[in-house]
Amino acid sequence: MDPGDFDAIVSAVREFVNREVIPREDEIEETDAIPELLRSEAAKMGLFGYALPERYGGLGFDMEEEVRLCFEVGRTSPAFRSLFGTNNGIAGQTIANYGTEEQKQRYLPALASGEAVGCFALTEAEAGSDPSGLRTRAKRDGEEYLINGSKRFITNAELATVFVVFARTDPDAAEIPLVPAASGSTPARRGSRWARTTGRWGSRGRGPRRSSSTTSGCRPRR
Repeated sequence: MDPGDFDAIVSAVREFVNREVIPREDEIEETDAIPELLRSEAAKMGLFGYALPERYGGLGFDMEEEVRLCFEVGRTSPAFRSLFGTNNGIAGQTIANYGTEEQKQRYLPALASGEAVGCFALTEAEAGSDPSGLRTRAKRDGEEYLINGSKRFITNAELATVFVVFARTDPDAAEIPLVPAASGSTPARRGSRWARTTGRWGSRGRGPRRSSSTTSGCRPRR
């Protein structure tokens, strides 16, 4: 990206954070949610896809540019960046780097525009920082997978419409395969249960519904 264009984006984000987000920090804390106005404005500014590839609707920021932008959005409630951080980070980047071309075309434009919110479902009671303990299973059933297992501390879980779910397809396999990107509006939620979790320091604004999820018998598309 041209340095002048990037500087203009950073300035616009800084002004937006100062004018709109910081004055609403108490509201975010009290309601445990990001106001819809802030979400829609963030989407218009491209914040849901700043680190996603341009060919899929993102802004294509490199690491240095992303860090500079994070300095600006990090000056306010951590929940604000969390709203779109997973789209740009662990969920979006997993699809961008390891998904099929069909999956990229299907999910990345929606993540980049803010139409969809992604989540990264790895952590379990026995797995997270040590994913070798992963117990969630995914069994192939025609063109779908039947997923059975439980996840916890999944940011944006109940808010998300795109799930990146880690599961084992072979109990004896050494690797941990990925079942990428299931639509959360219908098939991924069928058979799912959501558990409320206790609050965590610095997480106000994400809401309890964004903290954890339990899956049982879900049938996401491949």
